[in-house]
Amino acid sequence: MSEAPPLSISGFGHGYGAAPVLADVSLEIAGGEVVAVLGESGCGKSTLLRAVAGLVTPDAGSIRVCDRDVVRDGRELVAAEHRGVGLVFQDYALFPNLTVRDNVAFGIDQGGRARVDECLALVGLAGHGERLPHQLSGGQQQRVALARALAPRPRILALDEPFANVDGALRQQLAQELQLVVRETGVSALFVTHLAAEALAIADRVAVLVASGDAPASIAQCDAPRTVYARPASRAVARLTGPATFVRARAGGGHAETPLGRVALVGSSEGDVDIVARPHEVSFEPGRSGDARVVVAQFCGQSTRLVCETPIGQVEVDVDSASAVATGDVGRVTLGERLWAMPASD
Repeated sequence: MSEAPPLSISGFGHGYGAAPVLADVSLEIAGGEVVAVLGESGCGKSTLLRAVAGLVTPDAGSIRVCDRDVVRDGRELVAAEHRGVGLVFQDYALFPNLTVRDNVAFGIDQGGRARVDECLALVGLAGHGERLPHQLSGGQQQRVALARALAPRPRILALDEPFANVDGALRQQLAQELQLVVRETGVSALFVTHLAAEALAIADRVAVLVASGDAPASIAQCDAPRTVYARPASRAVARLTGPATFVRARAGGGHAETPLGRVALVGSSEGDVDIVARPHEVSFEPGRSGDARVVVAQFCGQSTRLVCETPIGQVEVDVDSASAVATGDVGRVTLGERLWAMPASD
């Protein structure tokens, strides 16, 4: 008999007042798996996470942690403190008057000193136990919050925009550390973010929340990061996972005819399609006879991001920064090979 997944969400729906925010959200997380919920601000990501942790009771649906229902048909069955879910808040939510050690020990049984030391060492804060939160950097405070969530040995780690208050290289470092901690402890993790790069870099799977017009958000696609990026299920998913140009084309088998030339497709398609071209899948060749003009050239290190005005509108292109392409240059934009085609949408 297979072991029950640490987290199972089924038919989840919730709203505030007369405005539904989420509808028919279903998601499972396997043991030791990291799942990111990616979506725009206000789409209900944090509502979903807080419902799992027990801070929100949904209007509809069920939530199952390990082998027991904690919410069924929109009714709370198990209180937050008994669910086995560790929550890491965006703003850390540390007790300012308690030491690091006492913050981590909060909520676990007396005599848990060894467990506190273990968790502090796990997040790289051994020796910091007697400091107060204000004596730590933002990154260190986030590590304390992570250690506190891990101390009771939860089955699920729920993280609400965990790196929102740190910048640049530190954000990347903390993300890498989170991956290592999850792998080492075997805990399953659910985290929400509005940043595609963060979701794609950390998660084993990415669940993309999309709202259409006034309709509540639901999961439009849940797949491995490479899949949601390279083979998005819709324009909305493609936009949320990174820059993309959509080119209307006519497909016939493994190829499609586009205004920018004939391209080979991933798999086989027929009829009207939308080609999805990421900036690295597009080329720009300078030349006086070209019908494309560079209107923006943004240096990004190894590559330079061009925005080119073309007969089909603006197209983003990545070129090697060693090239001499600059704003105002004229040339020709071409699409790469083996591109993803979706059914045409309005």
